[in-house]
Amino acid sequence: MADTIQIELSNHSCGAGLEYARRQSTGSAKDAVLCCEGMCLKGETARRAANLICHRLVPEKTVRICHGGLLEKNGGMRDLMQQANQVLILDGCGMACCSRLTKAAFPDLQPEVVFTDKMTAYTGNPFGIDEVPEAEIIANAQNVATTLVRKYYGYCQ
Repeated sequence: MADTIQIELSNHSCGAGLEYARRQSTGSAKDAVLCCEGMCLKGETARRAANLICHRLVPEKTVRICHGGLLEKNGGMRDLMQQANQVLILDGCGMACCSRLTKAAFPDLQPEVVFTDKMTAYTGNPFGIDEVPEAEIIANAQNVATTLVRKYYGYCQ
């Protein structure tokens, strides 16, 4: 098995993502927020927290970045990353998948990386989202989001 993989950037793009990026690129620059998109509970919690930060808690200061958009050759999410004031990555665990993908796409970037699994209160070591009640996932994601908004923006609505 290879120790590294090489990924070719794509000429294909997501129309909805490009439209979102176009809307977000008007006005002043915002902080870019990326996250783990893993299928496990840790990835789900990080994803929900990132969405809460960008779409509910501080949308005027942040823009949500789809890390799949970093694989496009031009425009969209890559442009938003380059315009960002700072970049915040919410990695769900120590595998740091989002950090590694972002580093491959932007080798000189120095993002702020947070491992959200260190901020959650799940009992045991559950893997799937079916292993804990939905209310517990919501509460953990909300806690991660509000903690980070307080830390980076000094308040939480």
